[in-house]
Amino acid sequence: MGTTYHITYKSNINIKNAIDSELVRINNELSTYIPASTISRFNQSDTGIAIIKGDLYLNILKAKQLVDISNGFYDPSVMPLVNYWGFGYKGHNKVSDIDSNKIQDILKYIGFDKISLIDETKDSIFLKKSSKDIQLDLSSIAKGYGVDKIGEIIHKNGINDYLVEIGGEIYCSGLSPSGKKWVLGINTPKENAPTSELILKKSLSDKAMATSGNYRNFYDVNGYKYSHTINPKTGYSERSNLLSVSIITNDCMTADAMATACMVSGLEWSKKILGTIDSIEGILIYLDDNKEMKVWQEGK
Repeated sequence: MGTTYHITYKSNINIKNAIDSELVRINNELSTYIPASTISRFNQSDTGIAIIKGDLYLNILKAKQLVDISNGFYDPSVMPLVNYWGFGYKGHNKVSDIDSNKIQDILKYIGFDKISLIDETKDSIFLKKSSKDIQLDLSSIAKGYGVDKIGEIIHKNGINDYLVEIGGEIYCSGLSPSGKKWVLGINTPKENAPTSELILKKSLSDKAMATSGNYRNFYDVNGYKYSHTINPKTGYSERSNLLSVSIITNDCMTADAMATACMVSGLEWSKKILGTIDSIEGILIYLDDNKEMKVWQEGK
């Protein structure tokens, strides 16, 4: 997953080996940086591949739900655009000369409706794509999925008090070592702010939280900043007055993907959609017309 993980749990049982094995297994299915992974084999194929009904399959099903909920602002078929902008598996390379014609050409291959699942057997399906140029990037949901799967391992070992964090995506269960709810911090979304600088804290139990922002992973070309958040509708790197989105809900997969969808869609759409989903709490940090940092919360 290209990041770190941190786990705290209340037990004398050592389950680190089981956790590491699970993360390796998930990486071998979902990592676009591993050439032999299942998702890489799909991306490199001409028409698709047969897959077992495992990690990739479950991520595809969940992604389809979230594509529909987000009206396409969340779309894992964005991989060709992510590579074009230099944030993908082809290497982190700045785009010094933006080619609008090239972007329009790439957009022909963006859209989750260009991917379909065809049942083959009880345990396998054929993951089909309508063109060889269609590729998937599940990095905006895979970390959340990993958090959920590690949580399952911990829970199966009879442990109820724990926190799992992978690359900033979190699930916390039960109580913290202090005997109270877990206290999670949300970073101040400024480019040069230290990671210890928090804009607010949340007390949570039996909930997931994922945060997405454009203030760390970006590059500058001729005075204009290009971030890793790519809008699948326009093809361009998304920059707006919305600085950071934190989503709190029951599972980390949903939190992870919805945080990305909100960052792509912007402030007003995020307010609207978060106001209609009872199971999701959203925290939006943005700049107002006076360039002052503000916090909007829904579902408190």
